[in-house]
Amino acid sequence: MGNPLCYQLNVPAGAQRLARGGGEEDWQSFLRDYWGPVCRFALRWGAGNVEEAEDAAAVTFQVLWQNQLLVRWVSNRSARLRTLLCAVVRNVLSNRSRSLANQRRTLRELAAGLEDELRTSTKEPDAFYAAWVKDLVQRSVESLATEYYRSSKGDYVRVLYGRLCQRLKIAEVAAALEIKPSDVDNYFRHARDRLADKLRDLVRRQTERYSLMRILPPSGTRSARSWRNMEDWKTRSAGRLTCSTPPRRSKRGPPA
Repeated sequence: MGNPLCYQLNVPAGAQRLARGGGEEDWQSFLRDYWGPVCRFALRWGAGNVEEAEDAAAVTFQVLWQNQLLVRWVSNRSARLRTLLCAVVRNVLSNRSRSLANQRRTLRELAAGLEDELRTSTKEPDAFYAAWVKDLVQRSVESLATEYYRSSKGDYVRVLYGRLCQRLKIAEVAAALEIKPSDVDNYFRHARDRLADKLRDLVRRQTERYSLMRILPPSGTRSARSWRNMEDWKTRSAGRLTCSTPPRRSKRGPPA
């Protein structure tokens, strides 16, 4: 072996009893006898600290148990027990070292790939803003609908749905809801403005939360840029936005 620690390991009779199917008491004795030496050997062989050495020792005894190495050692004692233990510890540490090296290499490659992508990317991908805007719109519409229904203003929601989602004209919405065209126009303006306010508040809260801002930032700051980016995306893809949840029915029925 070349390591003086291994030559200090003696072979107790309990090890042979373990190999022949010893009980829990034999295993406890074996652990007490060899836990300390195995940990110290792991420290000398390459474990970075006591915690890593204890982890290696735990894996060593697990390997001995699961692979019945003591049984095989007793049936073919071509080497001493200390040689078996030292060999298992070395293999455990070697496997762990390779695993850590692979993880570090994977992380380096991932970081390099991300850096390359960031360097070559000149603008935010539309896919991100598509998902982000749809989520914000959904949450804002649900909040607005709850607000209006609680105030007995369900027609505001129905007008907004009819005008935005069904692309109905003012006269068509007025006829369907049996209200005046001027009311349709007023309801729509109010609902549209409230929806814009809610969207703006959501954008502000998200950007402030993740950029550690305390107040509504002025023009040119991150929140203002995020809002402008979202407005740009909505302008470019307005035709792709769909309304999936119609408003609740009233006694007069929704716009047809």
